[in-house]
Amino acid sequence: MPTRERLGLARTRERLGLARTRERLRIASELHDVVAHDLSVMTLGVGAGRVFMDRDPARAIQTLREAEEWGRQALGDLQRVMALLRVDGVSRAPQPRLTELPALLDAFTAAGLDVTFAEEGVRQARPSLELSAYRIVEEALGNAMRHGAARTAAVRLRWTQGVLDLTVRDDGVPRDRLLGAWERASLFGGSVSARVLPGGFETRVRLLAGQSPSLRPIEKAASRSWRE
Repeated sequence: MPTRERLGLARTRERLGLARTRERLRIASELHDVVAHDLSVMTLGVGAGRVFMDRDPARAIQTLREAEEWGRQALGDLQRVMALLRVDGVSRAPQPRLTELPALLDAFTAAGLDVTFAEEGVRQARPSLELSAYRIVEEALGNAMRHGAARTAAVRLRWTQGVLDLTVRDDGVPRDRLLGAWERASLFGGSVSARVLPGGFETRVRLLAGQSPSLRPIEKAASRSWRE
């Protein structure tokens, strides 16, 4: 291989490595906030269980069980954080949840990308999973606009037992797969696939949500748009 080609390949690998590191730093920072939230809930639960122990033992036991489950979640998220790096100076703003997804889609629509949204199944309330799903949608739509020149897109979330399947389809041109989506999916033992469609592009992400102590039915029917 000629020297110029080797240098070009080395520089490309270096750029990809830096991009990967920056994305991991961002993910680690976000998960740090999620772990702090889970530990706060667990601590409050243990304190409440201690207060109820004498006057209402059954309630105390239930409260302590819930605190134990939150502790398990915090431990799992902490292990993910320890697998990544973190730097100072990263924004400490509250991390988004899926309840904020409609505002994100509105922002993309206002910017010129007409987005529709559908969701089905039972939503998992675990903060770290919702944060990852939100960021994956944000990255996919951003790439569709910037690199795919897309004008329309459709986002779909499908919840099954312990699994979230996330699909983003748009009418843009083919492009590289999403680096951030790969990193976030790997945190949950998931997968990412991308393919060219007739007149568009599709990204599919699967996240293994696992069991959550707080499951709630979604507020809207599967086929309804978030604008309705």
